[in-house]
Parts: sequence; C-alpha cells; structure tokens
Amino acid sequence: MTFGGRQALRTGPLAAGAALLRSWTAGLLALALTAAPQLSLLSDPLTDQNRYGPFGDGVTPDGAGWAAWGDLLALPLPAAVCAGFTVLVAGRLHRAPFRDTPGLHLLAALTVPITAHAAHLALLWQDLAPEAILLTSLGVALGCAAGTLLDLALEQDRD
Repeated sequence: MTFGGRQALRTGPLAAGAALLRSWTAGLLALALTAAPQLSLLSDPLTDQNRYGPFGDGVTPDGAGWAAWGDLLALPLPAAVCAGFTVLVAGRLHRAPFRDTPGLHLLAALTVPITAHAAHLALLWQDLAPEAILLTSLGVALGCAAGTLLDLALEQDRD
C-alpha cells in the first residue's frame, strides 16, 4: 500500500469491477457497431422457417429456389465476425493487473457476446429456424474463440 491507499484502489475489488465495466462497455459499443447491420441484413434468413427445409433444399413457399447451403454458410460468418470483434475490443481494454487472471479476463472478454447471443435467442426463440439457431451459435462460439486467440497473440507481441 502506498500513500493514502492509492495502490490498493488500483488493484482492489473496486478497481477490478471498474475494469470489468470498462471492458463490457467497450464490448457493447463494438457489438452495436457490428450487430446492427448483421441483424438488419439477416432477419429474413434467420426467421424464415420454410427457407431451409430438410437438408437445406432451399425451396420457398413461392416455389423459388436458390443455393440454400450458401445461405446456411452465410449465417455463422457474420455472427463470428461480430463476436470476434466484440471479444477482441473488450479483451484489449481489460487492463493489467486484472487481465493476468485468466478467469477474470475471460469474464471481461466473453460476457458481452455470449450474453447478447443468449438474449437474442431468448427473445426470438419462437421465430428462429433450428438451423439458424445452430449455425449462429456455432458462429458466435468460433468468433469468441478467434477473438480470444487474437487477444492472446497481441498480448504476447506486447511482451
């Protein structure tokens, strides 16, 4: 402890909570920047129950057809980019000494994208196609993993 307890304030529970809040706030801003275009562009593919059919036959009620597997592959990619960017921003802004604790750092980096995805699924559960749930969840998981690995790589470069 230094003069007036200032060192304790920089490393104590209050400082750890402030570091988490800073990371989560940055993650929410990053999520808002990347998720808004994603949700506006993908609202139809996510909620059209007849779009995919068994094994992605791609036949709509109108009888129009398209390459449904291309649509299925397009679902996880934006989710992965959104989650990865959010994890990277939140993780980079989680400062030392708190980022040195792996559990606390993962909490700071992963809370926003996982919570946002869970809330999105909970709100739209009735309207989402099963394939959309599976593929967006896979995309979020891969994005979280990629963002975490990139954050770790950038941290190693700094050392």
